[in-house]
Amino acid sequence: MTASSSPSLAQSLHVWARNASNESALLRTALRVGLFDALPLEGTAAPASLDALARKLGTSARGTRSLLELLVCLGFARMDDANGFSLATSTSAFLADAGFRARLQAELPWWEPMGLLDEAVKRGEPVEHAGARWDVLQHYRELFLDSQPLSATPGAEDFFDRFARGAARTQLLVTAGRLGVLELLATAPRSLTELGAATYLSTTGLRVLVEVLAKLGLVREEGGAWKPSEEARPILEGKALAYLVRALSVSARYWEALGRLEETVRTERFILDLKDPETSRLFYADNSQQITAVFASHFQLSRKAAETLAQVRAMDGAQVLDIGTGSGVWGAAFARVTPTSRVTYFDQAVVLEQVRSNLERLKVADRARFWPGDLFTHDFGTQAFDVIILPQVLNVLRPETLPDLFARVSRALKPDGVLLIAEYVLNERRDGPLEHLYFGLRRFMTNEGDLLSASEYASLLKDVGLTSTVCIPLPTQEMILASRDGVTLPKSLAA
Repeated sequence: MTASSSPSLAQSLHVWARNASNESALLRTALRVGLFDALPLEGTAAPASLDALARKLGTSARGTRSLLELLVCLGFARMDDANGFSLATSTSAFLADAGFRARLQAELPWWEPMGLLDEAVKRGEPVEHAGARWDVLQHYRELFLDSQPLSATPGAEDFFDRFARGAARTQLLVTAGRLGVLELLATAPRSLTELGAATYLSTTGLRVLVEVLAKLGLVREEGGAWKPSEEARPILEGKALAYLVRALSVSARYWEALGRLEETVRTERFILDLKDPETSRLFYADNSQQITAVFASHFQLSRKAAETLAQVRAMDGAQVLDIGTGSGVWGAAFARVTPTSRVTYFDQAVVLEQVRSNLERLKVADRARFWPGDLFTHDFGTQAFDVIILPQVLNVLRPETLPDLFARVSRALKPDGVLLIAEYVLNERRDGPLEHLYFGLRRFMTNEGDLLSASEYASLLKDVGLTSTVCIPLPTQEMILASRDGVTLPKSLAA
């Protein structure tokens, strides 16, 4: 990669905060279950089917697919036009190095101890885990401060970085945010002594923390005090820092499930099971608060979608249903398109409590109806709504449940009504976009749904009478619009 094409610090930080731990868990799990060894070598044997690989490994087909699609997207595996999979020759080259393979194996036990980095930084000494003492701080020194080249084989260093350091970066940022170190460094230059006095953390732990932050380009030392680097300053101030810390807190909630991903891929035993009612209630109540915290940026997205549909369909007096509303941001955008539209917000009761306060701030609560219920069984009525929105809802549902939901939604639409799906939509090969696939991996390991391609959605919608569909890219995701024949749908975003 040339210097001109290197990612900016802000881009790297986005990856470290959201997807680096996913990537490390993916590669560790693929190694643990034997997927790299089970894949036939590219160009030397016939590619293997998904089902054949799952049978050979004793893993679930869904779990195996979640790994394979990402490995293909990252270039570590190949997929042919018949959906057969093989190991890339470049991957085979460095995995054949016995010393390099041994270093990967040595890294595997460190996931759970790295999750105790908060404790290590507080105490400045090894931490107890599973009956042993783990020197987490020394491990961070070895990974980032005293690291030595592992292999001369092309691609090996990059693979190890993703395999080992990716998750370590995420956990370091989680710890620095959770213990208040990022906020303190953002407000004024501080020495280690001053940081210790403000946080009651050990000097040893703080030194490792800030030195690795410096290695990542986030801070620098000047005159014995630590402060943000020039490139990091806009990222670590005000609302930007608050947004980063919230993103890190979300990633932290997946840490245990990612560390035990092998177990889930083998048995579909879900460590963070969002089909469990109490787990789901707590998770989504917190999730609605997280989404609310970035309401403004999400509102820009939903408002653009509402304006796009309003180009071809009059919204005056429209009855809108927002199913699985989350923060209420999508329905609120449609309420703001015209002062005569009325929006029904459907979700769990605990989520709707947060929605109500959001709508009051936007001054659209007077035209709101709050409808608590169960997404899996609720009857939405017959020909009652002009527009129905499914905003980032389908990815929590298993594919086999979608036909029933779509049938209930189609029945609730007026004959000329429009269904709007805001979702992460995969390309037709199902090997990208990368961030979508990482999102899909999290959906799998939390016992939720799968991401689909536009044609897969179109086929399911056609079966319930919504025979006209269009997929329009939005920033960060896609929008699918569906209707019955004869209804005009926009083909591109509003200007």
